[in-house]
Amino acid sequence: MVKMVIMLLTSLTLNAAQKSDIVAKVDKIEITRQELINKMSVSYFSRTLDELIEEKLLLNWAEKNKIKVDKKEIEDFLKQIKSRFNSENEFKNELKRMNITEEGYKKMIENTLTANKALEKILNINITDEDLKKYYENNKNQFKIPKALKLRQIYLNTEQEANDVYLALEAGADFKKLSALKSEDPVLKEKEGDIGFISKGMLLPELEKEIFLLEVGKYTKPLKTGNGYSIIKVEEIREEKELSFEEIKDRLREVLKSNIISANRRNVIENLKSQAKIEIK
Repeated sequence: MVKMVIMLLTSLTLNAAQKSDIVAKVDKIEITRQELINKMSVSYFSRTLDELIEEKLLLNWAEKNKIKVDKKEIEDFLKQIKSRFNSENEFKNELKRMNITEEGYKKMIENTLTANKALEKILNINITDEDLKKYYENNKNQFKIPKALKLRQIYLNTEQEANDVYLALEAGADFKKLSALKSEDPVLKEKEGDIGFISKGMLLPELEKEIFLLEVGKYTKPLKTGNGYSIIKVEEIREEKELSFEEIKDRLREVLKSNIISANRRNVIENLKSQAKIEIK
């Protein structure tokens, strides 16, 4: 993020030498490019500094109250983050891009987890299974996974091309191979048309009307989609499912805990600030 902001500020600075220094006007009042750069720089710096001050206040409270996180918690959190990357090398390259070592990143994780623990302790958060069960029973609609269709798509530029592909399918051609061969969209080509699970509300109503009537293994006639035409096949139907209390219990505890922290964090921070001596150089 820091790199992105620096690049953006650099770009604006370079452009300032090439273009007019005025970027906007409010009535007769001009806003200069330099004003914009200064505001962005100060705003980002100020926001990040505030976040670090808040974290240090919580870490200071945690130290005084002997609150720590163990290595397993840090490693588990790190594993979650690494799982979002395609490989260990991709993760390490991202750290390199951010100019931070893995040990330094672990320290950031430790600080974050410790600050969160401090907040939980200050707010005396104790969510019982009974609390969770009550919330679950009163909000069951939140825990329904809607019906979804696993779809595969062939996208063509023209109606004639789409009709030709449709005739090939009717003659017994393989849908996956045709999508890889004929689709104009490079992502569809690469994935052999696989677009994953789609539930109602994710597509245009006119498309959903056609697609959600199909049985598994069936496909639509050519449909107008954007600037081209698509043939869409249903490969799997996942019926609506209501998650059980046991399935959702642990995640629900974290969500409710997070909601309590979000609602009360500002008051906690202001209270800690009133008891600390903060100097901004």
